[in-house]
Amino acid sequence: MQQVPTDSEHASVNAALELLAHGNAELAAEWLTALVRAAPDNAEAWHGLACVARANGSAESALKLASKALTLSPQAHFHITMGLALLMLGHTEPARAAVNVAVMQTPRDPRAHQAMADVLEAQGRVEDAAQALKNAVRLRPLETERHLALAAFLARHGLVAESIGASQKALALEPNNIFVQNQHALLLERAGKIRDAAPHFAQVAAALPENAAALANYGAALFAQGAFEEARQVLTQSVHKQPNAAETHNNLGLVQMALGILPSAVEHLETACAQCPEDARLATNYGTALAESGRTAEAEALFRRAMALPGASAQDRARARFNLGPLLLGEGRFEDGWRYFESRKELLPNRHTQDLPDWSGQAQTPPVLVYAEQGLGDILQFSRYITHAASRAPVVLAVPSTVRGLMTRLDLGDVVTVLPDGAQAAEYGATAACSLLSLPHVLGMAEPFAWQPQVDLPYHARASTQPIRVGLCWAGNPTYRFDRRRSLDPVCLGSLARVEGVSFHSLQQNPEKLPPFALEPLPEGDLVQTASIIQGLDAVVTVDTGMAHLAGLLGKPTWLLNRFGGDWRWGQGAITPQSTGEARSLWYPSVRVVTQPQAGEGMAPWHEPVARVVAALQALVQKPA
Repeated sequence: MQQVPTDSEHASVNAALELLAHGNAELAAEWLTALVRAAPDNAEAWHGLACVARANGSAESALKLASKALTLSPQAHFHITMGLALLMLGHTEPARAAVNVAVMQTPRDPRAHQAMADVLEAQGRVEDAAQALKNAVRLRPLETERHLALAAFLARHGLVAESIGASQKALALEPNNIFVQNQHALLLERAGKIRDAAPHFAQVAAALPENAAALANYGAALFAQGAFEEARQVLTQSVHKQPNAAETHNNLGLVQMALGILPSAVEHLETACAQCPEDARLATNYGTALAESGRTAEAEALFRRAMALPGASAQDRARARFNLGPLLLGEGRFEDGWRYFESRKELLPNRHTQDLPDWSGQAQTPPVLVYAEQGLGDILQFSRYITHAASRAPVVLAVPSTVRGLMTRLDLGDVVTVLPDGAQAAEYGATAACSLLSLPHVLGMAEPFAWQPQVDLPYHARASTQPIRVGLCWAGNPTYRFDRRRSLDPVCLGSLARVEGVSFHSLQQNPEKLPPFALEPLPEGDLVQTASIIQGLDAVVTVDTGMAHLAGLLGKPTWLLNRFGGDWRWGQGAITPQSTGEARSLWYPSVRVVTQPQAGEGMAPWHEPVARVVAALQALVQKPA
């Protein structure tokens, strides 16, 4: 006859399993071993040892110990442990049979249904596994772990939105549970909802200030939000606690790059790359920092190495190819640069083709849809290729509504039709499509060339009696990752006020801050009105935004305040040095590119370029009429 365990034996087994649940498997094993020596017929103690063995990854031992427990007492939950041990050994059908005994004997035990879900998932029976997990949740709707198990399952199978819903229920049950907070944040991050994830990562980091992983997650969330200084502080703490964490070094390097601290960025990204030399993504990030620092030969070698890594994903290889494209373009190696630049299509879904096949530049009678792909600057710069495309096929041009009015006023020729809002190119007979940014590649037009079209603009009356009127634009889109290096605090423009005989006009839409001197505001209106205002100016001073392209397209004398390691279109291969020391753009000969002499954090790197613009404006004022 089976010996019935005493209350003290029950308490000892439960205490040992509690130790196991908190990660102390070694002490739990000691207690349970002592218990089976004192009471060799205690089935629960043998089962406890099986649980310890399974937690330690010893599937064979777990199977033998669970079998021993079952010979002493055929309890349903012993079958669960046996089934999970069989599953670890890869015996999925025997595992299913064992767990099914538990389900049949104790149909209201959520552990049996959850174990069955594990087995069914291993067998590829995803829908059945999901139902088993939902059964477990239905049986214990107030148990956090049931919702977490369902959330993890849904996330594994790409059902991210549903997984967040399940995780949200777990969080509602235990809002102060740090593990739940962390899991919920990870799911939100996976769904691209990093702003929603950040507060949860913050709570985890606050609760675990010595945990490097918690700090790393929080720092990465801050980085994604653009809170660069805070991200740097948190990620630096994480790196100090865990110096061999490649991903943390990677994120810290990207933060430093966004802040303009390029030497530190290179150091951290080099460390990340050295720790994971076969990771193409890390190699590409390191190469980007090298390219931004002017070490283009090393950057090119890294990009080419990342492209060839055997374990690299298709996405990582495409990213390395794409990063190589702007590097080559910036150096003036345009033919190869345009070819690699095409890799951008592999990185982002193209929603602008209107389901038309790609046009490869051949001559044809039916029209071709030429569509805008990115921002204002790209549209204006690449519009110079439209008339060349139209020499091979009629063009139907699709651009955002914010640009359409201006495009209709450009002299693009009789065979170019600008699509009205909501119209489909097929209605105009288009049979193929091509991005504006792909035109130099498909047309075989490698070298840059100047373009200043006729623009039918409304007259804009003079708003100042000063002899020289200068438009100012000091900031771009703040959502751009490197905007902190591209844009400047308008206070830095204060020295412009020393130039006598100049009136300043804002080309900045809805500015939060203004320069410390008087300037005419930018009136409300569309891009046509802004172009008309620029047409009436004598010169423009701008950072690298669409305003530089608009002023250049209009042939207006323009000084472009360019960040160190700036965009490819203002690189050495796309400018012409002048005997005066100026650098003029090959794309827009009226644009002088004034680049920071070195990178750095804050506004200090802008002092020299602004001083050069002050001198240029003084020369403009003194120039004879």
